[in-house]
Amino acid sequence: MELLKYILISIPMISSMTCGSMLLVVFYKNLSVAETPILRTLGGYYGVLIVLWFIDNLTQKTQAIRISLLPIMLLLVCLSQVLFYHFVSFFTPMKKKFNYYHYIQAIFLGIMSYVFLYVLSRTEGFHTLDHQFLLSKSLSTCMGICITYYTFLFWIRVYKYQRGIEHSGKKKLSWIHLLLLGKTVFSVLILSNNKSVWVYTLTVLTMSFQHIVLTFNLLQEKKRIKIPQSYKTNILLSSGQIISVDQTGTQSNDVLESSFVHANDNANNLLTQRDIVAYFTQSKPYTDKNFRLETIVNHFGVNRTYVSKFINVTYHCNVSQFINSWRIKEVEYLQKTDKESNLEHLVVQAGFSDYRHYVRAVKNAEKRQRF
Repeated sequence: MELLKYILISIPMISSMTCGSMLLVVFYKNLSVAETPILRTLGGYYGVLIVLWFIDNLTQKTQAIRISLLPIMLLLVCLSQVLFYHFVSFFTPMKKKFNYYHYIQAIFLGIMSYVFLYVLSRTEGFHTLDHQFLLSKSLSTCMGICITYYTFLFWIRVYKYQRGIEHSGKKKLSWIHLLLLGKTVFSVLILSNNKSVWVYTLTVLTMSFQHIVLTFNLLQEKKRIKIPQSYKTNILLSSGQIISVDQTGTQSNDVLESSFVHANDNANNLLTQRDIVAYFTQSKPYTDKNFRLETIVNHFGVNRTYVSKFINVTYHCNVSQFINSWRIKEVEYLQKTDKESNLEHLVVQAGFSDYRHYVRAVKNAEKRQRF
């Protein structure tokens, strides 16, 4: 029975390490501006869980060390719930941004628990207390309150987010619903305070299920990114032909598009995929609401039809959708760097004419991702 208990305790730690390592391998050095804070938050969540389970495993037989580390364990429990809720907020964006005060609450809890334990340890009757009862009661109470509170916030956030999107967009939330279901079951099991092996096993498996759902769907999201960093780059020739060349400079046999019937003799410039990305990244021309295809044509001196076809073949969208995808990423970036401005101001700053234009662009982007 004791061996089974240690095995069960180790399962969440192993799943955290495995899922975290998989995401690190896939996303390392291949992150966009929008993906970086998401993966940083998720990495923090997995890291907190790993540290928590290590402390719990290593202090099972040493009550003195375990009780001295109790404030840290309570802090880690609360931080894990805050980080999980913060992660979910990236996929259920609303006008009201995530409140970083949640982190301050977690730190405050850790400090107060340390002060309480310090004061308690100075009392005469401290050594006569049942330390095992104090530990288990403190941890179970903290876990019950934190998990229930943030599961409740999870429900409210998903509900409010769904009210603001179209019915067709709800399919994209299916994996969020699975996480919500797992979180709810986990909360019920924790609150039941049942010490039986079957309940404990179900609790552990529920947590691991959340890790699997979360990691699998993040990997799926990565596959659906429309502007990926690939091993090949497309080149538009002056004849209108689009070829694919690998990044070592070796031309492959991939001819993506044949020459147009009427070649433009005045357009002698070559245009590469990197040229487009460099122009958009460095100059950010899309922040001008009047930015159009003609601006790209004038900048590169390439035939209008060729540029339009090149963007369509390379990025699998039309020019307007391509420009808006950069504007959407700019809004996400501004939300991270300018926390004082409201969303309506940021979308205009990113190049959208107004907030409705931004909402339409986001909905169109979601529809393209589903197909």
